[in-house]
Amino acid sequence: MDVDILIVGLGPAGATVLSKVAPLIESEFSILAIDHRPKPGFPVQCGEFMPSPDEMSALVPDVPNAREFFTFDNQFISTHTDHISFFSPKGKIIQTPFQGYSLYRGNWNSHLIEIGKKHGAEVWTSACVVSKKNGQVTIARNNAKKVHIKPQIIIGADGVNSRIAKWTGLSENRHPKHFVIVKQHLMVDIKSKLYDSSDVQMFFGENYAPGAYAWIIPKSDSSANVGTGIRLPMLKGDMNVSKALSNLINHHPIASQTLKNAHISQTIAGVVPVGPPYQKTVNMETKTLLVGDSACQVVSSVGGGIPPSMVAGAIAANTIDHHLRDNSPLSDYQVEWKQQMQKMFNRAYKLRQFFDAISTDRDSRIQWYMNRLSSSDINKVVHCAVPWKLSLVAPFMRFLNWIIK
Repeated sequence: MDVDILIVGLGPAGATVLSKVAPLIESEFSILAIDHRPKPGFPVQCGEFMPSPDEMSALVPDVPNAREFFTFDNQFISTHTDHISFFSPKGKIIQTPFQGYSLYRGNWNSHLIEIGKKHGAEVWTSACVVSKKNGQVTIARNNAKKVHIKPQIIIGADGVNSRIAKWTGLSENRHPKHFVIVKQHLMVDIKSKLYDSSDVQMFFGENYAPGAYAWIIPKSDSSANVGTGIRLPMLKGDMNVSKALSNLINHHPIASQTLKNAHISQTIAGVVPVGPPYQKTVNMETKTLLVGDSACQVVSSVGGGIPPSMVAGAIAANTIDHHLRDNSPLSDYQVEWKQQMQKMFNRAYKLRQFFDAISTDRDSRIQWYMNRLSSSDINKVVHCAVPWKLSLVAPFMRFLNWIIK
């Protein structure tokens, strides 16, 4: 079976490519999009938080018409938030204004796929790639039937452990520090007066999120995504992601009271890449493009993957359209996404490196630095900018860390 475009993976990245490229090419070229899940986008494997269009236009000013691009239809918005609070290990709370909202991400994901199907794309669910040889991709459908596909262009949007990236030589060998293991509950029946549905809360400390952060992201007046992330090099003793999340819910002095008597409705787990994006995201010989988590296109300071996936997906779609019509090089994809997002990725990674230097070994270091940060400093952090205070102490950080007990 020959197809012009094969999209592997239909999370936010692959679904965005599908929804953008299908209307461009209509029935002139064939599209096959596959996902290993029976219902792509479900279960939802993220915190579902999105900065507002205004915040996104500030975060990625090089994205054309960013405000309009990141505007979601109200049917996909669960609740609006207007600030973010950072909780230090010993109880300091730093709150800063930041407009955002929680998505019904699964429904939005399904909507994108329906756009692709409406414009002629074929979509296979419960289907995964099992091999690639001599330009031919073998796909297993419903865990049994195998189909051989010969695509002209391949989009690798199959996540952090992308088979497409490995098969095409685009994957990079990454240290475990560049990955966060996450676990999240959707918690319902939240009735505490401490709960603020307009406030995204982020918690730090080795008992709750060693090497990363934990969160309460409101979904409604009585429900929230509650989760944590850990990084393996920062673990001590028998700590794991389940214990860290349990500690947050049951023992954190504030979170445990906020979530008291709430119930767990759903649970998800996964891995988030938090290193810099891959240097190469296009293989010209095999005509393969990597998009989203497959290319580590994630805001590494916070693990945010939806906005970069949307931008990269739209760029990939336009690049493919121009390539099929005008034979323009697929390498234009890499040039363009770097022009629009590389500055943000660089700032975010620099922040993550600062956090690594601060959080290594003991909570007292995180506490010492957070005691010296203000609301305006945290506002810079959530906008992927390094506060001047951190830049000032950077040359002396190793010495400071040695004396901070």
